[in-house]
Amino acid sequence: MMTADTYSDQMVWEADRLLRARPDMTLIKEMYVVHVDDTGDDMGGLDNYNGNGQSDSNTTLCGISPHCLEGEYDDAFVGSIIIAQSDKEVKRVCEAYPDINIYYTIGISTYPYNDKNVDYRALGNRLNKLQQRNLHIAFVNGWDMYLDEFKEFDRCKKIKNELAEFDNTKLKFLMANFTICQKYKAAMPHADVQYYTIYPTRIADSPGKASWPDSIINKTGNKLRFKKLVCLNNFTKGHRCAVVDTITPYAKDIYYSYRDKGIYLKKESVNSQSRHKDGRFLRNQDSPPYRVISSAYAWVANETFFNSTHSPTPCGGDFGWGEDHVGPREVTGFITEKTLKGFFFELPVFVVGLAKTYQQLHKMGFETFPEIFDESFDNIMNDDERIIAIQKELVTYLDTPLRETHERFFSPMVQEKIAHNKNLILTMAKSDPFNRTAWTYKYPDK
Repeated sequence: MMTADTYSDQMVWEADRLLRARPDMTLIKEMYVVHVDDTGDDMGGLDNYNGNGQSDSNTTLCGISPHCLEGEYDDAFVGSIIIAQSDKEVKRVCEAYPDINIYYTIGISTYPYNDKNVDYRALGNRLNKLQQRNLHIAFVNGWDMYLDEFKEFDRCKKIKNELAEFDNTKLKFLMANFTICQKYKAAMPHADVQYYTIYPTRIADSPGKASWPDSIINKTGNKLRFKKLVCLNNFTKGHRCAVVDTITPYAKDIYYSYRDKGIYLKKESVNSQSRHKDGRFLRNQDSPPYRVISSAYAWVANETFFNSTHSPTPCGGDFGWGEDHVGPREVTGFITEKTLKGFFFELPVFVVGLAKTYQQLHKMGFETFPEIFDESFDNIMNDDERIIAIQKELVTYLDTPLRETHERFFSPMVQEKIAHNKNLILTMAKSDPFNRTAWTYKYPDK
C-alpha cells in the first residue's frame, strides 16, 4: 500500500496535512485518494497469499503503486495522490475542492481471482452515502495485467454488476492491457476507460538518463554506427534462449546480455544476485549505457510472454498463475517496458512476443519498421512456426551489410517514424495522471 512517507511530500500528501496547509491547487485537475484500509497488494494481500499468486480468500481492496517522479519540487504542490485515514477525510477533501474531480482509488489485482470476493457493492454504497458530487472511483493497474478471468470468474462482470447503483459516468479504469481496456469499454460504455502503463514515465525519468541528450540522433549525427542491434535479457525464457542462440554467432556485430546465463554487457557492474536488492539496478534498469544505445541500429525486445496460449507464470517459481481448470488462455494486449524502451531509445524495434503484438502497437499509435524487418511473423499464430520465422528474419537482418543497414536507418521514412515513437512515449509520460503536474514542473522544456 502506498504511504506518504514513501515519496516526497510534494508527490503524496496526507489528507489532514493537505486540508491544514491548503497549498495552491491551481494546476491540479484531479486528485486520487487512497484509503489506508485498502492494504491488499496486486497479489491480493500478503495475508492471503498462497504461493501461486491466486487466492479466493481475499476480501481486501488492493492499494495502488504508481510510479512517481523523483526529485525536489520547492514545496510546490505537484502530486495528485492523497492518503486518507477515513471516509470522513475523503468527504472533507471533496468539500474542500469542489471543482476538482476526486477519485477514490483502488488497485486491480494482477491475478484476477484475488478480487473474486472483494465487495465492490459495499464500496459503492459507502461512497454514495458521502453525497459528494465530485467523488468518483478509479481502478488502477499500470504494471502487469495479463487476463481478466480465472476459472469461472470474470472480474469485469463482477465490477459492472456490483457497481450498477453507482453512477457509471463516475467510474475510471486505468489499465495496462489494451485488450482488457476494449472489453471494459464495451461492458461499461459510460465509464472512462484508458490504457495506462507506468513504464513511459519510469523510462523517461530514470536517473541513469540524466546526462542523455534530448535527441540521441541529433547528438550522434549521420555517422556510421558499430553494432547492428541491442538485445538485453534478464530471466530465462524459451523464446529468449532461441533468440540469443540465433544472434550469438554474430557477437562482434551486436550488443547482448543474458544475466540469468551469466552474460553481461562489458563493464556492467550489477550482477544477477543483486538485481532485486541493488538500488542502482532498480532505479536504472531502464537505462542501459548510452554508449550502447547510441552506437546500434536496432532494438530487439524479448517480451515477457511469447506463447499465444499461456499460463502467465515464471517457470518453476512462485507468484504463479495458479491452476486454471479451464486450461491455458490466450493473452493479448499486454506490452511491457521491454518494447517501449526501444521507442524511447530512438531505435527501430523488433518485438519477439505474442502473436499480433505489432497490431496492438499500431492501435496504440506506434509505428513499426517493415522497411527494415519483415514483420509477417506477427500473424503466425503457431508459436513454433513463429519463432522459426523470427530466427530467420534476425539472420537475414544480421547478414545485411552494415552500410546498407546504415542507409535504411537514416532514410527519411525511418527517421520520421523514430521521431514519432519517441514523441509518443514522451506524450504518454507527460499525461500520466499521477505525474502530470510534476512532469511539467521537473521538465518544463520537454
